[in-house]
Amino acid sequence: MLLLLALDCAWWPGIYITISALSGDFNKYGWPEVVLPTAITIFSLSLIGAYNPRSEMKSVGYSSEHLIACLTAFLISAFAVYLVASFGGLVASSRSIFGSTFLAFSAISLIQRRLIYSSRLLRRNRRLLVISDTESGERFYKNYTVNGQKQNLHFFAAGDAVVGASVAGPGSPIYSALASDVLKNLEENPDTEHEAIVIAAPPDHLENNILTSLVAVHFQELPVYTMHSFFEAYWQKMPPDLLSRTWPLDSGFQLVQHSAFASLKRVFDIILASLTLLFVSPVMALVALLIKWEGRGPVIFSQTRVGQHGDLFTLYKFRTMEVGSEFKGIYTLQGDPRVTRLGHWLRISRLDELPQLWNVLRGEMSLIGPRAEWIKCVEQYEEVIPYYHFRHLVRPGITGWAQVNYSYGSSINDTLEKLMYDLYYIRHFSLVLDATVILKTLHVMIFGKGR
Repeated sequence: MLLLLALDCAWWPGIYITISALSGDFNKYGWPEVVLPTAITIFSLSLIGAYNPRSEMKSVGYSSEHLIACLTAFLISAFAVYLVASFGGLVASSRSIFGSTFLAFSAISLIQRRLIYSSRLLRRNRRLLVISDTESGERFYKNYTVNGQKQNLHFFAAGDAVVGASVAGPGSPIYSALASDVLKNLEENPDTEHEAIVIAAPPDHLENNILTSLVAVHFQELPVYTMHSFFEAYWQKMPPDLLSRTWPLDSGFQLVQHSAFASLKRVFDIILASLTLLFVSPVMALVALLIKWEGRGPVIFSQTRVGQHGDLFTLYKFRTMEVGSEFKGIYTLQGDPRVTRLGHWLRISRLDELPQLWNVLRGEMSLIGPRAEWIKCVEQYEEVIPYYHFRHLVRPGITGWAQVNYSYGSSINDTLEKLMYDLYYIRHFSLVLDATVILKTLHVMIFGKGR
């Protein structure tokens, strides 16, 4: 982490001075143009954990935070250099070189983190200590294997779990010791290389001495997660069966109906949807002509969907299936014969979603949010999936956290998986998460993962 700090301190002035030197006498600068932006950028990056060894610097989430921090540093630095530091004098430094330096620094500093994070310079002992009883241990292990984590799991017995017994049958880990004994050792030796402790068992089933030790260890900089917080921190989703009916009222809930971000998000939706419609109108016209050329039927497909607070609205998309296909099954399967040849390409490229920009302008949708589902699907899901209605707390979106993290679903189990991501998005409703969704959406569009 000290290496990253040293590199960042060298990169910004180095890039600025190099570009200035290459421009000849075009740019004249003084110490404020070098020192102030460097200090402000380092401070901004430190706030997002850019120098914290526990930060997941290869994740898209971190990339979003990193780019937002650099943009914020650029705006503050421009204000400091061109308004405050230059007050009463003539500013000779080039704004184009100043902006180009920030652009280059943002890319270089992010790339170097991903490289260092993947190299031998930042080896971490990725060991999770899991405290569980018999039932919760088996459930946690199965969830862990499905989600493809790479940490080493060490299980410790609590409740009815027995030391030496396997967690989830043959081939699974065993309970290697009592939780109370391990925690006592961690209290006495806080300099541990473990990544975190996971409380897989319900906390109210644990003995008081175990809970007391967990609190002590947690404040010795070894994170302790409940199942609820572990799902959020590691898998960025929230299982409905861990929620309660009062979940939206929990403390720390970031979504409120009249929050500053919610209002700002609506303004951005209107501006970006308008600009995008203007920019892609020739493409939309071409798609419409191709659909008419391919065969009979309307260009636009419309369907009643469920929006925010359960309100119904008409959603618009380019037609990608034969007319009447929605009455032959609610799911689109891989290689579905109902999808036209052009429709297959439109789905992969996500161009079929473009008419939904009109829904965004009307206020029925947002650019980012949970998928707007057909009313017939919603009626079915609400009967079998607990707390499914929570996903209607926000406007549905053209793209969203569930869409970019989970492939197209064609079953109730798939719907449940996507709901977990939707609930995470609602819980962490923020600019950073929206920026992450945008980056992942671009990845999906470039590599053609639509269906």
